[in-house]
Amino acid sequence: MMKKQKVNVPTQRISLLTSIFHAGAIRILATRHGTLGVIILICLVLLAISAPLLAPYHPFEQTPLSLAPPSTGYPFGTDNIGRDIFSLVLYGSRSSLLVGFGAATAALFVGGAIGILAGYFRGPTEAMLMRVIEIFQTLPVVMLVLCAVALFGSSFWLLIAAVALAIWPMEARLIYGQYIKLREREFVAAARVADLSTPHIIFREILPNAIQPVIVQVALDASAAILIEAGLGFLGLSDPGMVSWGQLLFVAQDYMDSAWWMSLFPGIAICITVIGLNMFADGLNEIVDPRREFGGLQ
Repeated sequence: MMKKQKVNVPTQRISLLTSIFHAGAIRILATRHGTLGVIILICLVLLAISAPLLAPYHPFEQTPLSLAPPSTGYPFGTDNIGRDIFSLVLYGSRSSLLVGFGAATAALFVGGAIGILAGYFRGPTEAMLMRVIEIFQTLPVVMLVLCAVALFGSSFWLLIAAVALAIWPMEARLIYGQYIKLREREFVAAARVADLSTPHIIFREILPNAIQPVIVQVALDASAAILIEAGLGFLGLSDPGMVSWGQLLFVAQDYMDSAWWMSLFPGIAICITVIGLNMFADGLNEIVDPRREFGGLQ
């Protein structure tokens, strides 16, 4: 009997997580913005994954034609050295999406950890961590990222770290506010009376009730991270060894008049991605906001 119980515990947890995910997916698909956001994001992720199969050329392969306008052979035209822009946009989606999701995830972990510590523990810990959050919030985001890139370089992983460094305070603020609100609630007091450990109270009792608005912010931060990466690429500060939408805009600066397609299609890709992420965040907000029902105010 003991062996069966030990085997069934993780199975039950997986079943519970699956049920929660399934219920959340149904609820977000019941919202108009959430449905459109999910469709856009799924299409973008599938295009990024399938880039080697869908792209007619390698991103660094030079074709015989340079600055060729959109045509049957080159749907998005070619750039100044003959590279196929359709292939570049497909491969660029990989880098841009990875930077966006990677930076948002890193910001969630950093901001979440600091917000939890500041929100749960009183006294000097709260005061010190709140000063750190306030200092980072007062710094201009673009200048902070530019300084980080200038000091440590523009490699792919350092770029993710630099963008995460600029956006984590919002997650910290949100989760700090949630923990301030929840740490004195009855169920937390009951957990303390039951002599449950501090990590158990922080992660098992409070966190599930505090995480909902933070998840919405993560989706918004992913779109902000993609825009920051595009801005860095436009300034020529992205990793030269990778293809990204911002880097394509950097190359297109000198050809705005003679080759409009070089900037148009990467720009459209950035806009569609940011719109999709914001729609997805709006759908999440509709299902976690207690004042809303599916798609509208009560």
